[in-house]
Amino acid sequence: MKKKKIILGSSSEYRKSLLSTLGLDFTCKSPNIDESRLLNEKPENMSSRLAIEKAKKICSTERDSLVIGSDSCASCDGKILGKPLNKDKAIEYLKFISGKHIFFYTSICVMNSNTMRYKNDNAKYKIKIKKLKLNDILNYVEIHKPFHSSAAFKYEVAKDILIDDFVDDEKDISGLIGLPLVKLKKILDSNEL
Repeated sequence: MKKKKIILGSSSEYRKSLLSTLGLDFTCKSPNIDESRLLNEKPENMSSRLAIEKAKKICSTERDSLVIGSDSCASCDGKILGKPLNKDKAIEYLKFISGKHIFFYTSICVMNSNTMRYKNDNAKYKIKIKKLKLNDILNYVEIHKPFHSSAAFKYEVAKDILIDDFVDDEKDISGLIGLPLVKLKKILDSNEL
């Protein structure tokens, strides 16, 4: 049986770096899908749907591959907070989440490009954000430029600056960076695809 290539359906340097820690030989390909929220879609459903759609998009042009799709989104007070993409929006998001609980959802999908069969899983995190001073927000945005992170929350640096308390029992924080490795490894090791 021919060994399948592994393709990470993402252009994220963070996801690429995380996946490389598993010692796998893989390539990256950007799926370029519409990531808009569906009407009244819950954040965990949105994250899962987009991870599946990303994998499916890459699978449509690949053969003999296992494609990994992943998506993250954040929710606070019932509002989904995507990637701010600019300084003003990042500041707005950080003012909004200051002193509140925020939920992060990261979903993964591993899809066989030959059969289109897939397995997916989700990681959920609940985090209490510190009460942030405007000066702290402005410094964080200026220094760390969190424009491509859900809710302007870059875990790699936010853990020391933004987090007041980690309020859940999710054991694998890699999902906060963009790829829940424990869940991903479990799917890849299952050999069910």
